[in-house]
Amino acid sequence: MMSRIKKWFRKEVEKFRKKRWYSKLLDVVFVVLVLLLLIPSTRKELMTYTSKVRMYLTSVEEKEQQPRVKGQGTVVLQDSRGHQRRMSSYLDKPVFINYWATWCPPCRAEMPTLEKLYKEYGDRVNFLFVSSQPMAKQQSFLDEYDYDLPVYQLMSKPGGDFNYSVLPTSMIISRENRVVLRKEGAVNWQSDKVREIFDRVSGGNVAAPGQSQK
Repeated sequence: MMSRIKKWFRKEVEKFRKKRWYSKLLDVVFVVLVLLLLIPSTRKELMTYTSKVRMYLTSVEEKEQQPRVKGQGTVVLQDSRGHQRRMSSYLDKPVFINYWATWCPPCRAEMPTLEKLYKEYGDRVNFLFVSSQPMAKQQSFLDEYDYDLPVYQLMSKPGGDFNYSVLPTSMIISRENRVVLRKEGAVNWQSDKVREIFDRVSGGNVAAPGQSQK
């Protein structure tokens, strides 16, 4: 058995030597990627980087029909101090909701752009970063990467418009409690289109589609 393995190995080495330099390079890169995927810590970072590349290719579009939000009474959130509130109590201002988890590579990929978005619009929009994970787990992640985001633990099963099956899932709800945007997957939250939407729902002077600016 060992002799067969040695014979096969010598044969593969000989084939490798005969390849052109760029073919050798591709083989080496492939092997390195496979090895990285086999190691849990590097696998997560590699998947996060892949998600980050993909998110910059993802477009964001508002809903043409913006129905009034439904299901807010089914969502119960717990904050860092242990206080619980229903989603309806956050709808006094425009709301941005992001369902996420610390283990989710696409969630981790979009976090830097979400941090910038929160710093810019956090005084005009209620930002809710919602996870089913315990608060201690979420806070540990924020501390590790030096993020300052308002995180909440989901204490109920969301219904209506707040139901989700993909992480991350994000929603923007207007002051009139209408669903302006719903997006599954990582997004570049620093794009011009995103800023246009946030300027409008937060009271900026950007006109809605089909309307002129005053």
